[in-house]
Amino acid sequence: MTQTIESKGPRLVPTRQFFLDRLWIWLTGIAFWVVGAILLAIFTPFWDNARAVWSSPATLMALQQEVSALRVELSTATGDNRVIRQTPGLSYVTEPVHVGEAVILNLVLERTELGAKCVLIGGQSLFTEAGGVTTPGSAVMPSRQIGEETARLRIKLVPPDTLRPGRIELFVALEYDCDGRRVFDRTDVVTYSLLPRPGP
Repeated sequence: MTQTIESKGPRLVPTRQFFLDRLWIWLTGIAFWVVGAILLAIFTPFWDNARAVWSSPATLMALQQEVSALRVELSTATGDNRVIRQTPGLSYVTEPVHVGEAVILNLVLERTELGAKCVLIGGQSLFTEAGGVTTPGSAVMPSRQIGEETARLRIKLVPPDTLRPGRIELFVALEYDCDGRRVFDRTDVVTYSLLPRPGP
């Protein structure tokens, strides 16, 4: 014996009012969400944080550039971007020096970490008069290589015969071979007074 179940009463069909009620609920929810977002933007640093997150790659790039610039400045200040480093105030020219005489340059320097594998090929002495004219003197050929320990060098230089008495600035331009790459450096400038040629 088979039984069938028949529904009792009228069948429910959604009316227009039902859809209007649903639409009103959705619109009310959206309105509350919009008001909440506005209040969040007004009373919290939400948008500032959002802008910070959005611009973080550019900010990070700027910070990296600043750090790189600081590293370059620090390396320049400490001399670690050079092959050699001189102890300030200890290099000088033996005086007195008269016109026509050789110049004895006394250097106190050491090799930097950057220049640990560099080999000095040669150098060129350069003399600058008070008027700003720079003239090459004698070449400098390496007699020995310096290490990381502070070394004292005494170099005899022949100045150009065109130098006139007065204040003279002197430095030596240096050329190195650093693992097959040619690198140029220079000594710090030292000054001395060139005296007139002594009379008979």
